[in-house]
Amino acid sequence: MFEQYLVNPKGFRNVRKDDQVTGYEVQLRIPYYRGLPMSCVEVIDLTVDGETVANEDMAITVKGETFSFAELPTAINHRWEMIETITVFVKKPGGLTEGEHKVHAFVSLRISYLPFNNVGDDEKVLVLET
Repeated sequence: MFEQYLVNPKGFRNVRKDDQVTGYEVQLRIPYYRGLPMSCVEVIDLTVDGETVANEDMAITVKGETFSFAELPTAINHRWEMIETITVFVKKPGGLTEGEHKVHAFVSLRISYLPFNNVGDDEKVLVLET
């Protein structure tokens, strides 16, 4: 139900540092009706234009704090709320070309009172912000 909102159409942009494009950012919304600690995020799979992003190349920012994907199990005090986005920075020297890109995201969340994970799967064509 909420998976259709997983890929946020806003905030898709290249990231510059010292006049160099170091990668790009994608905004994601939680595919669940409640907020959860980031430690409950078990999977974030991201594919852009058919290219799968390695978890090692991601940095996830929630409420101003940034974590590697491997650090998420320790982020017990950082919640991903229903109405908020998280920022996934993807390390890619040179970033993405201007124009449209197909962004596919899959997220799996561990819910303490459910015997199965809640998943979200969404794909959108986004235009890179300049």
